Amino acid sequence: MKLAEIIKILQEKYSPELASSFDIGKIGLQFGTANAEVKKIMVALDGTSAVVDEAIENHVDLLLTHHPFMFNPMLSLNYDSPFGVKMLKVFKNKLNIYAMHTNFDTAVDGMNDMLARKLNLANIHAQKEEIDGSCFLRIGDTTPMDLEKYVQIVLEKLNEPGARVVGNPSKKIKKVGIVGGAGASELMLAKNLGCDCLITGEIRHNNAIDAIENNFAIIEVSHSIEALFKEYIKKELEQILDGVEIVTSKVEKDPFRWISKK
Repeated sequence: MKLAEIIKILQEKYSPELASSFDIGKIGLQFGTANAEVKKIMVALDGTSAVVDEAIENHVDLLLTHHPFMFNPMLSLNYDSPFGVKMLKVFKNKLNIYAMHTNFDTAVDGMNDMLARKLNLANIHAQKEEIDGSCFLRIGDTTPMDLEKYVQIVLEKLNEPGARVVGNPSKKIKKVGIVGGAGASELMLAKNLGCDCLITGEIRHNNAIDAIENNFAIIEVSHSIEALFKEYIKKELEQILDGVEIVTSKVEKDPFRWISKK
């Protein structure tokens, strides 16, 4: 199957128009040619050096990632640098790379809908941001309980080893907002829409202070909760594409390790 046909299928559901303004030019086909013949696809969260090696070793034609392979503009390319070595491998092996980032996050049945369902939230709905109209935030209801108890529910549902938590442990949690990636922009939006807590994969110190000042709770899990992208896209493509083998990366892992004080 031609890569152009696969791109058309992906864009019908995860249109580039759904992406945030900061993602313009950073999603879609980043390397390769739409005329490439694709017999094998590997799905990964990130296009790390290990993942690129894995894709090449497994004779993959298309590496489909969530996070863009190259996010910041490249002003030079040193072949002796880790990134330069990785780029040379991509070029020499004619590996096609396609990214679905914020257009997947905001789409119906995309990243944040999946996370909300994984938490068994009820009455799930999306909320647009006023600034750019993007739709990252998902809001839903949970059985009322203390924050301390709800954190344990979240860790179990998302299979996380731990979390950084902001807020009074006894604060009642009923309405929840969730954003899989960095959720700073959605913090006060969630608060103003009546949420008791925001679950996100990344938050800053000043956001935590804002939350405390506003009697709001934050549960910061790892950004790697977005790894569910892999199995979801694999299953979806297997139902749509004929004659194309779909695999997921087996080598990638959360770059962070949790170490507790002994």
